[in-house]
Amino acid sequence: MKNPNIVLFCAFLIVSLVGAPSTAFGENSGQLKDAGFELQTAADEGGWRLFEISLFSKNHARSGSQSMFNGGFSRTVPFQATFVGNASGAYQVFPAMAGSRWRLSGYGLTPATLEGTTAFGVLQVSFFDANGKDLGTVETAGGTTKAKTSSQINRRSSVGEWIFLDTGVATAPEGTAMIHAFTLFVDFSGSDRTQGVYFDDLSLCELNENSDTGRCDPE
Repeated sequence: MKNPNIVLFCAFLIVSLVGAPSTAFGENSGQLKDAGFELQTAADEGGWRLFEISLFSKNHARSGSQSMFNGGFSRTVPFQATFVGNASGAYQVFPAMAGSRWRLSGYGLTPATLEGTTAFGVLQVSFFDANGKDLGTVETAGGTTKAKTSSQINRRSSVGEWIFLDTGVATAPEGTAMIHAFTLFVDFSGSDRTQGVYFDDLSLCELNENSDTGRCDPE
């Protein structure tokens, strides 16, 4: 996804989502390249595409020596009842077909308590058609189309602890040509401070048609 406004749109849709399974889905990286952020593989070689305040970091790592940091600065706008913030993240893109089933999992950590209810980190999968239109995902007939996200790392999360994140099963809607797998930090808290979330040891799996198992071996 080349337009950060699409990410921001997805971010607003997921502010209220909470809850996810608490056990790991798998230890392999599945479709992802450099799922542990150790290689810093270039985006044009299939690696991570970074936007806004995102970087490979040696400050914290669940395994190896590096992780992905997504951060931001949210400030109060003087004389207005609004806040200015941003959505930062990293993502990879893969071909996908309508009806295919996917699951993104991994770990997130915040080194300090996040301030504000609209400051959080998530894993997210979004589906796009061949023209780059964001299709979100539809899990039930007639349901609202929206991005599929994990539980949040937010102000209620434990500090300094790697927390398992899992999107659960995301089903590609009609017209799908691509899936985007994200790490994402959103901050519209007006906290007037820089804060963010670290991510490590991710896995993106394409699941079998009638089960929650599938090909999760690194390519």
